[in-house]
Amino acid sequence: MPLTPNTSRSSKKQTSGSFIDRLLLPIIVGLATVVAALILWQRLITEQRVEIQAATRAHASFVKDKLEAELRARILSLDRLAGSWKDLDLADDRTTQSGASLMSSYRAYQTIGWMDPTFQVRWLRSQSDADTDIGSYLANDAHQRLAFQEAQDSGRVVVTPVTLQTGAHGLLVCAPVFQEQKLHGFLFGVVDDQELLSSILAGVEQNYWVAVYDGEKELYGSAGSDAPRALGWASEARIDFGQLSLRVRVWPKPQTLASERSPLPTVTFIAGILMAALLAFAVFIGETAQHHAREVAMINRDLQKEIAGREQAEEALRQVQKMEAIGRLAGGVAHDFNNLLMVIRGHAALSHNYFGADHPIHQELNEILEATDRASSLTRQLLAFSRKQVLQHKVLDLNSIVNQAARLLIPALGENIHLSLDLDSSLGLVKADAAQLEQVIMNLAFNARDAMPDGGTLTIQTANTQLDESWKQSYPNLRPGPHVLLAVRDSGCGMDPATQSRIFEPFFTTKERTKGTGLGMATVYGTITQSGGCVTVSSKLGEGTTIQVYLPRTEETLEVAAAKFGLLPEPTKACERILVVEDDGAVRRMTCEFLKIKGYAVVEANSAADAIQFMESHRDSIDLVLTDVSMPKMKGTELAERLTSLRSGLKVLYMSAYTEDAAINSGILGAGNAFIEKPFSPDELASKVRQVLSVSADCHAA
Repeated sequence: MPLTPNTSRSSKKQTSGSFIDRLLLPIIVGLATVVAALILWQRLITEQRVEIQAATRAHASFVKDKLEAELRARILSLDRLAGSWKDLDLADDRTTQSGASLMSSYRAYQTIGWMDPTFQVRWLRSQSDADTDIGSYLANDAHQRLAFQEAQDSGRVVVTPVTLQTGAHGLLVCAPVFQEQKLHGFLFGVVDDQELLSSILAGVEQNYWVAVYDGEKELYGSAGSDAPRALGWASEARIDFGQLSLRVRVWPKPQTLASERSPLPTVTFIAGILMAALLAFAVFIGETAQHHAREVAMINRDLQKEIAGREQAEEALRQVQKMEAIGRLAGGVAHDFNNLLMVIRGHAALSHNYFGADHPIHQELNEILEATDRASSLTRQLLAFSRKQVLQHKVLDLNSIVNQAARLLIPALGENIHLSLDLDSSLGLVKADAAQLEQVIMNLAFNARDAMPDGGTLTIQTANTQLDESWKQSYPNLRPGPHVLLAVRDSGCGMDPATQSRIFEPFFTTKERTKGTGLGMATVYGTITQSGGCVTVSSKLGEGTTIQVYLPRTEETLEVAAAKFGLLPEPTKACERILVVEDDGAVRRMTCEFLKIKGYAVVEANSAADAIQFMESHRDSIDLVLTDVSMPKMKGTELAERLTSLRSGLKVLYMSAYTEDAAINSGILGAGNAFIEKPFSPDELASKVRQVLSVSADCHAA
């Protein structure tokens, strides 16, 4: 089937939607894996940062401890020296020697001196000559004198920052010297803080930068001004020593950070990204495979449905072909048998009229006539199944037909079977043969009665319904559209599938031989199929059976039944002339004999060609043409058209067991076509002929 633009756009949308659906889960899995990798990377980075910060704090604590220990050692040395001087005379050379020895041991001391209680420098020893004025500066500076005063008051060593006249920074260490509880003087020393801190911190700066601050003032910095300050990794410690309050800052050098930083977080993050891509790809492949599997499964289901549909259609076609073949066989047999019955019944009827009632053979002739009537009934049922019967189709109200049949069914069903009618008040009209449709209802009702030997409920339902294209798979000749439903439901014993498959076959019956011919359901099938409908069966053992009859709904108006022609009294002598056209010699002779007995003049023709030739070569008046419907080379309707073109106003009466004419092959007989069914008796033929001849001249055969 060619693709329209809308179909193409719909197909593209479906493909795009399918592709997006397949991408959705891989994207979710990939993002989830990336998030997991980021979380793990963050945890590893955090742990690494914690480890580096812990190492930095440990190193800062180490620097603090070392500074405190070294400061204590240097201050303690001056304090010890001051203690040894309390018993010495300042003029003693040992004081000078001990001061020089202390300066040589601790080169951070720039100056060591002695100051009396009046804050006069009595003795001073310096590393260089430039520092000789330190003593006078200390003695005269009021701020520095406060440190000496504090040392005197506390009796302990005082350490305080000092800014010299040169602008240099250092530490002033002041140790009071008492002799006999009396202040003897002060031993003081000025320490170069850079020299002091450099000597103390030597060897602890291999992996870390170190800076020492007094408040915000940097006293010492090993990193220099151009060193990067990795403040995020820095750790600080406070040193409270005497009057000093120092702050130590330690942070790792770049090479230390590089060595401390593990490549594991980066490797983990990259591996997570790769894993996310791999998982997303694997999930996409899986989704694609699953999508293809669903498509294959869907295609398989569609194929199975199509195969099942084709098998069902093939089975329905085989069933139709089987029923058609049986119907042709039955129709052919019925047609030939009807012709034989015509001859048998005709001779029996003539003999019956010839011999009186007191003649010994009269009773035997009655038996022959009754037997031929029963045989004729069987052939009519066969013709109904084979759809070779002639149906008088009219627009009907199915509810009216059901009500008429119900009046006959109530006494026939018996007291133990309840008849229930469920009729749709808005039921549409159908076009069918009223007599045959009533016979269908009777046949279905009697079958339902026989299925309920112990009694039950028989329900007849009518309703409007719509049949779609799917019905053509099971019923190829059915036309989808609006239909009328006739359902006959019983509460009897039900049927198994094997019985249901053969229910419409002629002569198939589940009853005893003496209780059924097996033609009831075959007649139903033939009549409904010939009327353009179909029949379905639904049954389960022990649950009853429902037969559903579907007939096409018509929009034509309901026909008003015309008054039937009454039987006119036969004239003593008939003067009309009738042309009899019949290809079967025995039937033709018997028909002519019937007409002659009734006083008609008869002209025989054994074929349509003979009839046309007679009409063309003779100008004698012909009042009626009695012709068989089915004849070799030319059908009865074709013959009627030819003859009426030769003689206008010519009346025609058709006779047949069934018709194969194209116009009535479906069982439709046009209005105005007079018809008599074989076999018929002399009286039946005479009555029908008189009825046709008595019709006004403008009502002629089509």
